[in-house]
Amino acid sequence: MLIMKTGYYLIFLLMGFGEILYSQKLMQNWLTFYEQSGYTKTPNYEQTMEFCKRLEIVSPFIKVKSFGKSPEGRDLYLVIASKDKAFDAQRAHQKDKAILLVQNGIHAGEIDGKDACLKLLRDIVVTKEKESLLDHVILLVIPIYNVDGHERISKYNRINQNGPEEMGWRVTSQNLNLNRDYIKADAPETHAWLKMFNEWLPDFFIDAHVTDGADYQHNVTFGLEKHENLAEPVRSWVNQKYLPMISNLTTNGVPVAPYISLRNHEDPMKGLQSGVAPPRLSTPYVALQNRPALLIETHMMKDYKTRVEGTYQTIVSTLEFLNSEYKTLQQTVTETDRISMNRIGQKFPLRFETVDAPNGIFHYLGFKQTNQKSDISGGVWTTYTKEPFEADIPVYDSVKVSKFIDVPYAYLIPRQWQEVIKRLSLHGIKIRELSKPIELDVEMYKFYNSKWQQNPYESRHSVSYTTEKISAKKMFPAGTAVVQLNQRTSGVALFALEPESPDAFVSWGFFDAIFEQKEYSEDYVMEPIAREMLEKDQNLKQEFETKLNTDTTFAKSPSVRLNFFYQHSPWWDQNVNLYPVARLINPVQLPLKD
Repeated sequence: MLIMKTGYYLIFLLMGFGEILYSQKLMQNWLTFYEQSGYTKTPNYEQTMEFCKRLEIVSPFIKVKSFGKSPEGRDLYLVIASKDKAFDAQRAHQKDKAILLVQNGIHAGEIDGKDACLKLLRDIVVTKEKESLLDHVILLVIPIYNVDGHERISKYNRINQNGPEEMGWRVTSQNLNLNRDYIKADAPETHAWLKMFNEWLPDFFIDAHVTDGADYQHNVTFGLEKHENLAEPVRSWVNQKYLPMISNLTTNGVPVAPYISLRNHEDPMKGLQSGVAPPRLSTPYVALQNRPALLIETHMMKDYKTRVEGTYQTIVSTLEFLNSEYKTLQQTVTETDRISMNRIGQKFPLRFETVDAPNGIFHYLGFKQTNQKSDISGGVWTTYTKEPFEADIPVYDSVKVSKFIDVPYAYLIPRQWQEVIKRLSLHGIKIRELSKPIELDVEMYKFYNSKWQQNPYESRHSVSYTTEKISAKKMFPAGTAVVQLNQRTSGVALFALEPESPDAFVSWGFFDAIFEQKEYSEDYVMEPIAREMLEKDQNLKQEFETKLNTDTTFAKSPSVRLNFFYQHSPWWDQNVNLYPVARLINPVQLPLKD
């Protein structure tokens, strides 16, 4: 009997030892490039996608799909992880699961998220250590968004950053920053991303980055859209449910922090500040689409392993949270989309500013610093020691709306502005056309004091201006594009088409031609007409004389002075400085094509 029991015991031990050996061999075969390098290197594009396609081969839960091409011809890949094999958006939305989109490498030198996600996907479908994270969530991963910039590899691409040994470049092969392109959508990559996003409409979005800025102890910082740029009830869900979880998270033994933007870099004790960024950036844009959006910013001076592991832990914690809150998130997003379809006639927040008063305290883990005058730059030279300190510092992140807009029933866009109409469509905005002419009472904008930025920003010379709203009765021909605001994407339409938006299409230069005078009067023709106008119109005469006395540039220019009279004459082009997009305020039965 003893011999028999001993035999069973030996067999049991051998079976257990075999499982350990198998597990070790499995793990060895599935180490990521980052892990094999000793946590100091990141794989190139081909190595990254080869690993993803290996996952697809061995797991029925993984699908790798291209959602577009870069300017240099590389595929933009989306990795879909689903226990239900819901590998297309329509099927995914039929499942009772939340959809999480994690985006990596929009700034391809900031590549921590890619290596964290490769490890996470492996742990979900190969070792199955994290398999339960797919119980109530469908995970979408963009391993590398800025694929062309990713392949511009160098040791010297991120002067502020501690690893990996080599990394990609911040911007695309067309020198565009994709994280300034969400609204204007100039880049081919953005076109592809918007199509993919509006097809999948994920319930939660994460964008993984690496910071610049001050030196401190925190490994991971985060930005979270939580103000009025995020519509209710999603805003309440973020503040009441998700924010407490992420705020209490610890990665690598150090508490995470809200994105650290110091009010005064020479004195951290002055506190932190944050506000609302414009939707040219990823997370504010996704907020406009009624989805919670998390920005992960690992700290640049931490070693690469610390940063990747911190990103990994943050994404895993979010997945764990979504698995428990998937129903409340789905219900909240659905309700917010419904509310966005009913904004007509309401006030909509268009611009924001941070309140100059503290509204909280943050326990800051910093490093002591010295500030001295630099004989090189002539400015302040800050030197960080590695001597840690802790302090409770004030937080300035209370935001107020500085500009509201009344939401119209619809915008009407002349059919000749096709590029504008196409860009709106990319955002998932539904556009219809008038089937026959109709005369309508509308509001329109006139522009004054237009001035163009001298140096290009994201390949464009933006224009600033002042506006005047005017009422008009106008005939709109068949084919006029109609953007009705009773739709889910109404917020995106408002930010694109309202001139006072920080990311208005007109300010980006989509309508520059309307500011140009195309007909001119000859001086000898205008001279007698000007005298006649002065004689007949005393108000005009007073305006002219005031301008002579107060505007030296005007007074010294004969052509400008005569053009003043041309502008006040019946011959002047009334469309100069007139915004061609009209606001239809009240609901009207419009003749629309099916």
